[in-house]
Amino acid sequence: MDILSLISDYNYAEIRVEKRTSNTIKLNDNELSVSSGTLTGISARVLEKGSWGFSSSNDLSDLNSLLKRAQRIAKLNNGSVSLPESSPIKATVNIQTDIHNHSIEEKTKWVLNSVKEMKSDKLKNKIINLSEFDTHKEFYSSYGSEIYQQQVHIYLSASATVRENSILQRGHERAASTDTYKKINFELVAEEASEQAHRLLGAKSPPKGKFKIVIDPELTGVFSHEALGHATEADSIIERESILAGKLDTKIGNELVTIIDDPSAKDFGFYVYDDEGVEAKAATLVQNGVLKSYLNSKETGKRLNLKFNGHCRAEDFGSFPIVRMANTYFQPHDASIEEVMEIKEGYYLKGMRGGSVDIFSGGFMFKAEEAYEIKNGEIGAIIRDTALSGNILEALNNVELVGKDFGTSPGICGKFGQSAPVSDGGPHIRVDGIKLG
Repeated sequence: MDILSLISDYNYAEIRVEKRTSNTIKLNDNELSVSSGTLTGISARVLEKGSWGFSSSNDLSDLNSLLKRAQRIAKLNNGSVSLPESSPIKATVNIQTDIHNHSIEEKTKWVLNSVKEMKSDKLKNKIINLSEFDTHKEFYSSYGSEIYQQQVHIYLSASATVRENSILQRGHERAASTDTYKKINFELVAEEASEQAHRLLGAKSPPKGKFKIVIDPELTGVFSHEALGHATEADSIIERESILAGKLDTKIGNELVTIIDDPSAKDFGFYVYDDEGVEAKAATLVQNGVLKSYLNSKETGKRLNLKFNGHCRAEDFGSFPIVRMANTYFQPHDASIEEVMEIKEGYYLKGMRGGSVDIFSGGFMFKAEEAYEIKNGEIGAIIRDTALSGNILEALNNVELVGKDFGTSPGICGKFGQSAPVSDGGPHIRVDGIKLG
């Protein structure tokens, strides 16, 4: 079937075809589950009368009816959506990967061997979860684009729960790759989850009040993603749901704050073309404290008169593409870790265990995986169950020092009921006036 010819007569139409093979191996204490599968499907998105119509199916031969259905849905409304003109893209993206070089039995053995690192009489529960996806996508548009793209995602997580008397604590660690298992250290991930849980058994209760804090690269990344990144997604800007609406080229933080989102970085949010067939490009969100850009789709870019930057993704063929982050990074500066830690009295927070952000008011609350006292620049006693909260703009203006180190962490981001692989990261940074409790 010549898909380009089929959709050429539409005002605007695009077709996405997807085939995804997956393997999932989960060990929960002594219960092992292994599953494999293949999901294939197709979707059509049509723009008519300023409105979108969308339809999808698992039947690849259903294209004609999908297009007609999407067109009928679009014609039900009179909308204001328009798209910028764009040149057709012809491209093929293949990943050099080793995921098919290893059998499911070999991968299962890796999972079973890794749990041997979790040894303790205090251990009450241990979970190792390995997920592997190999996705082949095809994209066609009535502008003449034809893109073939492979994406690979390997995600390993481990959690350990320990108990001592009435105290119950949990440790968690993860690793990810977009090409090879050589980047995944199963034993190290399991070991760190177990060791973190045991460290927390001896932790003190959290302090209450406002303090100077140092946050590690993982928590710096989470802050960049949750507190800043979601507020720069252009659909939220258009709906006036974001505290950053109308603030382009406005100072929102101090000169130490530079944050980017880069889908082309070889991290867990990596891709070459988004699900609108747009080449992925790095976007500088904040530069030296000034808000410089938003994350855009074709539609939001046209409405805001901004360049679209390839930040529109769908969870799978059955989902409508939406504005998403990819790899969100707080950029390093020139301070050593020792300089960042040079506090007379404060706290060092590591990792993130849940939280929430209100992008309308700018309020945020995160819970750190671990926290430590800092006295005269030295790390002291460990603290458990530490939550930090504040306001996005206040926190960005209260950054005191930014390290020259850099680290990233993988994750799965949820938005509008859709999940997408992402990474975030940055250096150690010091911030004043953060509320702990």
